[in-house]
Amino acid sequence: MPIAKPHIASTSPSTSAIPPKLLTDIRVEHGPIYRLGRFFMEADRAARERGVFLSFSAIDDLVALNKQNRDSWLPLIPIFDPDKGGFRPDCGFCILGRNAGGEIVAAQAARLYTLEQTTFYDAATDLSLFYQDPEAAHARGEVCTVTAKATHRITGRFVFSGAGWYRPDYRGRLLTCILPRISRAYAFTRWNSDYTVSMMAEAVIKRGVAARCGYTNVDWDVVIRNFAIGDLRFAFVWMDTPQLLADIDQFLVNCRAQVDGPVQTRGGQKQLVS
Repeated sequence: MPIAKPHIASTSPSTSAIPPKLLTDIRVEHGPIYRLGRFFMEADRAARERGVFLSFSAIDDLVALNKQNRDSWLPLIPIFDPDKGGFRPDCGFCILGRNAGGEIVAAQAARLYTLEQTTFYDAATDLSLFYQDPEAAHARGEVCTVTAKATHRITGRFVFSGAGWYRPDYRGRLLTCILPRISRAYAFTRWNSDYTVSMMAEAVIKRGVAARCGYTNVDWDVVIRNFAIGDLRFAFVWMDTPQLLADIDQFLVNCRAQVDGPVQTRGGQKQLVS
């Protein structure tokens, strides 16, 4: 896998050309080379079998895509806002999925945080997790209240994985088993992170998304109030590096059963079952 980090040219989300394979922009820098390399190949193949072609893309593309799909996608939380939250290529990336016609049908992003003397709890409650200028957010009356005990243990180098979206006609294909795993595995091998975390709304948890993404640690709750995106209650989900690698191994063991389960063969042709 040849390139240390993705070198991304800015492209419009409406571009019709299918970009190069995701694999051409990945190099395993940290972690077990063979296990991670095999995982990336299998996960990319599984996405392609669902008609979704993955590639890294510019952060501005993620922002534009989110604005264009508000009917099926809530506004991005400030963590993934380049202007308010400081989401930049040196500390983050996004992966977009296109169909055979070049239309963007899926998205996933990740961002690295490095906390030396503080924790996720501290960064969330003082709003520095969300904003470059947390004092301005406090002045606007924005508040984040955290009761999830696990947030006190998350420190050092951790990755926030999120901004997940699937166009409605591409839901039901178990892409949630694929894109979040690729995102956190790539973040780990790029940054040698200690933890991967995310926040999921209660309705999302009830639909089983956390489990499909591979998260087994679910802690309540993280509540934001008076944010531009509204008042929301989240579960805090997380995994450490040993769990991340174990989840990758399990993915590989169960790859055909878990991810290829919705692919049925009829008359010699593979068909997707939603």
